[in-house]
Amino acid sequence: MVKYSIIVPTCNKTLTNECLKYISVINKPKEEYEVIIVHNVSNENFYDVIESFKDKIPNLKYFQEDNYGQLAGRLRGLKESQGKILCYIDDDSFVDKNWLVEIEKTFNDEKVVLAGGNNLPLYEVNPPAWLKYFWIETQYGKYMDKLSLIDFNIDNHKLPTLYVFGCNFIVRKDSVLKYGGFNPDVVPKDKQRYQGDGETALSLKLNKEGYYALFNPKILIHHFVPKNRMTLEYFKKRAFYQGVSDSFSEIRKENGFDYYNFKPNENIDIVKLPYFRKKYNKIIKPVIDKFNKFNKSYQTYLHINEEYQKSYQEGFDFHKAEVEKDPELLKWVLKIDYFDTI
Repeated sequence: MVKYSIIVPTCNKTLTNECLKYISVINKPKEEYEVIIVHNVSNENFYDVIESFKDKIPNLKYFQEDNYGQLAGRLRGLKESQGKILCYIDDDSFVDKNWLVEIEKTFNDEKVVLAGGNNLPLYEVNPPAWLKYFWIETQYGKYMDKLSLIDFNIDNHKLPTLYVFGCNFIVRKDSVLKYGGFNPDVVPKDKQRYQGDGETALSLKLNKEGYYALFNPKILIHHFVPKNRMTLEYFKKRAFYQGVSDSFSEIRKENGFDYYNFKPNENIDIVKLPYFRKKYNKIIKPVIDKFNKFNKSYQTYLHINEEYQKSYQEGFDFHKAEVEKDPELLKWVLKIDYFDTI
């Protein structure tokens, strides 16, 4: 009986091929697993790629989904899955050899509903010096939400559910069905008014119900970062998407979807900042920030971040205006769930 369903929504043949290379050499768990590739609206022919891995990956399945957007890919994978544990990754998520074995260890505890791990960068080229300033330091380690990267130095800790990113999102199938699945996410540019907040809503619903995320750093992927994502143009595009997504969330919150009133579960084991980190933040960091005004890469970071904020606001305002002028779009935003969209 299949226990784990690895689901990969994709519209990129090259990345799918690379993603499957990593999956094909993983250490096998005790339980059965399947790999579901959902090819979502592109003109590329994937059959040669799928055929080349048939002998290397047990239970490899391939589906074409004609509806657009990541939501359709995720829902089609859910519909076709046989496993009790859904292991969602993106086509640019390259899994560690022990990734699925570590998932099995984590979900041996029946109380675990949602889990994630480190998403470390795999840069196509050396990253520009300004990129390092986008890392956000936390009590757990650091993350960069703008590239879906996370590098935490904790082991099997309970964390707020929002620390599990969609490119490495491991969740029990019955919880996905019970709590309404995913919202719209990552749509083509000409359909951007239909963008939503993806897996965020599901994470928040789980949080509202008192669940937490269990973070296991060994549920590890390397998230491929191509050179075109380390540019001002990409950051502006990402910001616009995020603005649209946050407008979607705000409208739902204003219309009674109360799980958006996010507060971390009081039972979560919060990791405290080390003593030296507190001192660093209080004494050393302010001095470094003063010198950074002479640092060219830091100035580039400030410029890109400023442009990011502008694009974010443009996306937010765009979506708000689209909803205000179109009652049918408002109905779309306020759907209870999106299971009926494929």
